[in-house]
This record gives sequence, C-alpha cells and structure tokens, in this order.
Amino acid sequence: MKWIYSILIIFSLSWSFGQSAYFYDSNWQYFYIFNEDALHKAEFLPIQQADCGSDYVVYIRNNNRFVIFTQGEAFDTELTNPRFFAKDNMLAFFVDEQLWTLSNGRPKMIEPWVMDDFAIGDDILCFSNNFDKFMVFQEDSLHIVEFWNVNQVKAGDNLIAYLDNNNQFKVFYYGTKELIDEIPPQSFKVSKNVIAYVSNLGDFMIWDKGDIHDIQYQPPNWYACGEDFVAYVDPMNTFTVYYNGETKELLTYKPEMVQIKDNVMIYTDDFGALYAFYQGEVIRLLSFSPDKVLIDKDIVVYRDNYGYLKGMHKGQKQSFSQEIAIDFDLFNSTLVYKPDRVKWIVFNDGKYYKYP
Repeated sequence: MKWIYSILIIFSLSWSFGQSAYFYDSNWQYFYIFNEDALHKAEFLPIQQADCGSDYVVYIRNNNRFVIFTQGEAFDTELTNPRFFAKDNMLAFFVDEQLWTLSNGRPKMIEPWVMDDFAIGDDILCFSNNFDKFMVFQEDSLHIVEFWNVNQVKAGDNLIAYLDNNNQFKVFYYGTKELIDEIPPQSFKVSKNVIAYVSNLGDFMIWDKGDIHDIQYQPPNWYACGEDFVAYVDPMNTFTVYYNGETKELLTYKPEMVQIKDNVMIYTDDFGALYAFYQGEVIRLLSFSPDKVLIDKDIVVYRDNYGYLKGMHKGQKQSFSQEIAIDFDLFNSTLVYKPDRVKWIVFNDGKYYKYP
C-alpha cells in the first residue's frame, strides 16, 4: 500500500483555502489545472474524468490511474478507476470496500468495510458498515450515530438528515443527534444548516440550526433548499423565501426559471428579468434572460448583450472579463473562459491567468 504513505506525506500540511479549476485544450487535448495561483499542464493525453474541490483537482488519467492534484503538484495514487466524490472541503474515495477521505489536510481511512447508505456533503459524510452501524465523519471525528442500518439518508453541506430503522426522522449536526419527528415526513430536502420537510400531516416545516419553524399548514407546490435558506411556492402560487427565521415574498407566481447553488439563488420574472437572492437580499441583475448563466458560492456569471462576462460577487455587481467570451465555466469562485478557439483565461481573486 505504498500510495497510502505517499498520500500521508502530501497531505500532512494544513489544508489551504485556495481555488482550483481545470480545462481542456481541445486543439492539443492537453489537460490544464489551475491551483496555487498558477496554471499547470497536468496531462498531455486526454483524461477520462475530472472533478475538483476548493483547493484540489482529482482526475482519471488516460491509463485509468487516479490522480490527486493539490498544492501545485500531482500525485498518482496507483489506483485504477476508483469511485470518488469531490466536494468543496472533502474528498472521499473507495479502495474496494475501504473508504478514504481527505479532510482538513489529513487523509484517513475511515472504514475498511463500507456497505451502503453512503452520502457526502461539503464537510460531512456518512455510511453504514458491514455490521449495520450507521456512522458519520465530520471535523476529523468519526461518530457511531445508530447501531442499526437506516432506511433513508440525505447529506447537506454540514448535516445528515435520515430515517432510522424505526422510521423516526432525525438529524446529525456537528456532533449532536436530534429527533425531529417520531413519524416520517412525506418528503424532505437539505442544505447547509437547514432541513425543509412536509410532515406526515402535510404541514410545511423548516429545521434551522436546531429550531423548528411551522411555515404553513399545507404542503407547498414546490420547494428547494440553499445554504441557510429555503425557497418555496405556496398553495396560492406565491414564490417565497425563508431566511434567518423570516419569510419574504419574491413573486406572486412561480418563476419560469429557478436555480440554486450553495448560498445563491437566481430566478426570472414574467418579463425575463434576472434576479439573485443572496444573504437575505434581492438583487436585480439584468432586464433580460442571458443565454447562459452559472452560479456558485457567492457568485453569478453571465454574458451581457455584447458577449462580455458580468454578474455578481458577494452581493456586488461586477465585470469579470476583459474581452468577449465565447464560452465559460465556473469552479467555486474561479472563472475559466475562452475569448477565442485557442486561448483560455482564468480569473481568480481579481487576477487574470492566460493560456497560451
């Protein structure tokens, strides 16, 4: 198991808070990675698969080997086609039935025999082992949450909501297990710090950092969760958002387009105007619907009528590109775009990195 000890050396340093991204040079089939504020030519042959977190990129090479790229360097784990799951602050991968994770800079084998009910969020994961124990890993600690396998489980960014073997509705949140309801809900959805659910009686409820709020006594026509907020459409078709213990009506009708990613929600009104909901505030971004719009934590990016990239970052409108973009992608708050068919530009933290 030489690769295990090599991983321990690579990740023994503290977990950085940089940004990572990747792109393909379609002309030469090179694979490029942005990491540690620099562009790196990682591969000269087409790769099979890639994903990334906030400060790392993982991918499957042309020869099917699993590679982890972080702190400006690539490491070949010598594994072939493992299952892997990349989140902002956590990477989990399987070696046969073994579950390994990289969290806060420390790789660790969590369990040698993982069976089912695996789920992962940005800084939490859960699983059942072959002894039917239901376990949660968070903040570099492993917790035995239930001694019997569970019936249903969903992972938010920092919490686990589940139905235990008796169908009791529970949540695990930063070391604490809490009973939400003894009767299973009709449905439930999760994100960071919040769980929205329709109770067995049809009431619409929100669990928010341990407090339970009765929102309405009828199930919504539609609902979804973002970080610290819940958007829903009530039986009168009103589009409403819950945030910080309060509800705010956004539209008197359900918008035709709604997207939620992390702590940002975008939506359009009947006239096609584009809005963002961010940290309790509504920001009108455009008077029309762009052909392509991407969102991630704290950020919204789209092309204006002239083809330049604009949007919002941390609640403020902002221009992102210095030239027209024919295509673009977003990795957390790192923007990658193409001004033409040959060039690539990475925009991160106010700086531009150009290739070639």
